Amino acid sequence: MFQAVVELVPGARGVSLPSRGDRRTSDRAPVELAANVRARGSRLRLRAEVVDISTDGCRILAQEYAPGDTVLIALAHLAPIAGRVCWAREGAIGVQFETRLHPAIVRHLAALGRA
Repeated sequence: MFQAVVELVPGARGVSLPSRGDRRTSDRAPVELAANVRARGSRLRLRAEVVDISTDGCRILAQEYAPGDTVLIALAHLAPIAGRVCWAREGAIGVQFETRLHPAIVRHLAALGRA
């Protein structure tokens, strides 16, 4: 089985990257969560780190994806979460979830991923 390595960007962990016009609809909680990410339709899973999460999306340290890509994110013990890459820069991607997460799930993940 092929395994890819995701290169982490020095200084990117836990640092908020400004978005253009800051169009987020919900606050993101800082986390350090291991995840498996794959493009929809692909069998290649990449190990990456989720560094913040909200009901609407998350930021993942990864370079292999581009805006518009549809991805599946496997976190903790949850079913894979589908989303769309909205931006990619400085070794990270921003993902908007197809379906909003319940706030209790976000709180649970934030508790699991506290630094």
